[in-house]
Amino acid sequence: MVTIKQIAAEVGISATTVSIVLGGKAEERKISAATQKKIFETANRLGYQPNIAARSLRAGFGADEIRVAMLWAEDFRASMMVRFWDGLRAELAQLDRKIRLVIYPYTNDHLDEVHALTSASDCHAAIICNASDADLEFLRRTQLAIPVVLYNRTCPGYCSVNVDDALMGALAARALSDQGCRRGVVLTGAPVFAGMEVRVQSFLLEGARHGLEARVAPYCDSSARGGYEGARALWSAESGEYPDALFCGSSLIAHGALRALRELGLPQLPRVVAIGNGAPELDELSVPSLSVVYLPMEEMARECLRLLMDWMSDRLSSPASRLLEARYIPRESCGPIADQEQKTIG
Repeated sequence: MVTIKQIAAEVGISATTVSIVLGGKAEERKISAATQKKIFETANRLGYQPNIAARSLRAGFGADEIRVAMLWAEDFRASMMVRFWDGLRAELAQLDRKIRLVIYPYTNDHLDEVHALTSASDCHAAIICNASDADLEFLRRTQLAIPVVLYNRTCPGYCSVNVDDALMGALAARALSDQGCRRGVVLTGAPVFAGMEVRVQSFLLEGARHGLEARVAPYCDSSARGGYEGARALWSAESGEYPDALFCGSSLIAHGALRALRELGLPQLPRVVAIGNGAPELDELSVPSLSVVYLPMEEMARECLRLLMDWMSDRLSSPASRLLEARYIPRESCGPIADQEQKTIG
């Protein structure tokens, strides 16, 4: 196993300096960017893995219980946490180890302030959800003290579980175009991670390939109220032919939009498809029931925990990334995709 002393000897600097850099404290200790780069390059080349948690478990610390931190951003995605939590609980029921899950709320762009990540005293491992670009940059330049798995994000040196964001947008476009829709609009909140923009751009491109011309509406609040107000503003401002297709960035936005569209008394409601990241039963019981490109959040959570256990048990020799399949679920708001072979999309 590669040690900090070996890295220090290879670079020709003190072990203390290496420890500071790998611990993410280089900026505050004013260590030069050139030295940081040299340390990280050497650590990667030698295969250094700071699996402090795994070593502490083998030594006896925490042998009776593994403490796993679940970090979730404090923003509009808070309501989605229940689905992720349910997936973790389902996976825990299948494990023969005693594991305690602890929720750590955090603010986007301030992941570096979460003490649980920079020491091995609070927990043995962590699952990081909803990291921003700034948070990912912090992870990229930091060797954390505990093993980490990223949910729906990627970063060199870290395990991750993701979905194909481009496919999600393309599926929505195909569902709407296959129902004969030709004029579409995208209603979504301001993007908080790159995948949101990928979904929208993929929707626009796939739609154009199949005769669905669409535009992006001004960003709304990422809530049911935001969807309601956004849809009312859009359709009230239209003159002439109304859009016949609506793609919503989340289930919450779509529920608000559906209410607004019904209240407006339109001669014909547009077809509606949303990213299904909310509670499935709410999508099933809305009026009309909501067609979604389903985000498999529970299974992604289970896969995150499996990866974490594999990493901590040294069953992985290097960080692994797993891609789960998103699928389209037709309901009353939009019919099925004509070609159910979703691999042909794009």
